[in-house]
Amino acid sequence: MSKTPEPEERTYFSTIEDAIADWGPPVENIRPIRDAVQGLGYEHVYIPATREHIGLEAPAGGGVVGYVMPAFVSLQPLGGPTRMVPLPVDGAPVPKPAKPLSKAAAKKAAAEAPPAVCSTCFTALPATGVCSYCE
Repeated sequence: MSKTPEPEERTYFSTIEDAIADWGPPVENIRPIRDAVQGLGYEHVYIPATREHIGLEAPAGGGVVGYVMPAFVSLQPLGGPTRMVPLPVDGAPVPKPAKPLSKAAAKKAAAEAPPAVCSTCFTALPATGVCSYCE
């Protein structure tokens, strides 16, 4: 039995500027990205959960009309020719920092940590940290 794939999770942005700020491409690529997508007919801007590109969707469900990738911008305007615009720096965007653990999650992670082990007899140490077999 085949499983229907889950729809791709995306974060939508009001403007291409907001998406660029969130995605964090190399600074040298920002102006060329802006220039490449200027005049392209798009309504929605998103970044998928994988964060591998910025997608630009046409109005009224017309499909994707462009992708901003780490090394180039792929333009696919409706009714127009497809073209690639290379970017000056071939570089992945800056990854978003990991979210800090909540107090409950940190407490759970600490509770699940393996116990300390005696370096002499390799038995689990009690909470005092002193091995009762080797003392």
